[in-house]
Amino acid sequence: MLEPLGRSQVLSYLSRLSGEYAFTLVSFEKPADLADEDAVASLRAECAKYGIDWHPQVYHRCPRLLATAWDLLVLLWQTCRHSFNRDVRLVHCRSYIPAIAAWLCGRVTRKPFIFDMRALWPDEMVTAGRLARGSLTYRGLKWVERRLLRRAARVVSLTQAGVDYLLEIYPELPREKFEVITTCVDVDRFHVPAKQCSGMTLEDRSPFVVGTMGTLLSGWFYLNAFFAFFRAVKRLRPDARISIVTRDDHEKVLEAAWEAGVEPDEVDVCAASSREMPDLLAEMDVGVMFFAPKPGSAPTRLGEFLAAGVPVVGNTGIGDLGRLIESYGVGTVVNDTQDPSALDQAAHDLLARYDEILASSACRHAAEDYFSVGEGAKKYRHLYQTLTAESAGAETGQ
Repeated sequence: MLEPLGRSQVLSYLSRLSGEYAFTLVSFEKPADLADEDAVASLRAECAKYGIDWHPQVYHRCPRLLATAWDLLVLLWQTCRHSFNRDVRLVHCRSYIPAIAAWLCGRVTRKPFIFDMRALWPDEMVTAGRLARGSLTYRGLKWVERRLLRRAARVVSLTQAGVDYLLEIYPELPREKFEVITTCVDVDRFHVPAKQCSGMTLEDRSPFVVGTMGTLLSGWFYLNAFFAFFRAVKRLRPDARISIVTRDDHEKVLEAAWEAGVEPDEVDVCAASSREMPDLLAEMDVGVMFFAPKPGSAPTRLGEFLAAGVPVVGNTGIGDLGRLIESYGVGTVVNDTQDPSALDQAAHDLLARYDEILASSACRHAAEDYFSVGEGAKKYRHLYQTLTAESAGAETGQ
């Protein structure tokens, strides 16, 4: 919750639903974030404003298996404690570990839970090189995944591609059990920059800023392809620069740039709070998203780039990313990020269509039409209403 995504992907929904539902929020926070007393106090006050009872816990990272096991035990205790002590009607779990806790606690509390997947965790661990497909750990995680999907009252996927994949490997699951609610954006927080509103064309923009944001060093983001794309743009626009907004190690990011043939003085790297993000995105001229294949993922940064009116470049294999870019006409799609000629073509195509994309206001339209947090909140509201009604009916025997 103390990271930018916490506010944009959790609090933005809960604040819109708090008039109808009372929320108890349990989150795991990094020790460094919890040490920021001002940030903790600010978020606690914001939660209190919406009647949200926030219970932050310390997130443990190492050693990985023991740390995860300990955090799961803490989460089990928190889930059971709040389920028994309060009039809890529904447990909403974001990702696998919370869903495991709700599944186990539910055997005692009988409370239904939503498995809000966020991603296909076991398969993405394989893609990132953190887990071997076929290993004992992988098979165990897939066994758990299947049970969670079966036991959940509903399953929320970020993408239609993720639902299609799950129905293919688990054909016994009914399609009506799934809801697609993508990562949404509070569009009103973002603004189309003055350089667009004033009618500036591509020729007027200097420097031309190629940007990206979020986690880059996890193994899922193709940082080498990002820098290769920048070099392709720079061959067409010698004034091109890079802007990166990330909480990753900045020195490691700059080292990767140098190894990719990009001069460090061509790269601006900074970290930012959620409040600072809109202004930083408004300074970018194109947003780049190159990821390892993940059918269940929907990069939050896509909606944020579009809300700021920034055209985008992305690759296929990332949930619905490629389809959305093409259907809304907001940028260029790359099929093979490791093919230099494909990156050259993408740079050429983007610059050739750049003024057309801006003139059509396609980016902002896509954000308002598909990524609006208001629309996402409506979908969650309907889901809550349906499941609480089903739960009440089950309790009364109707």
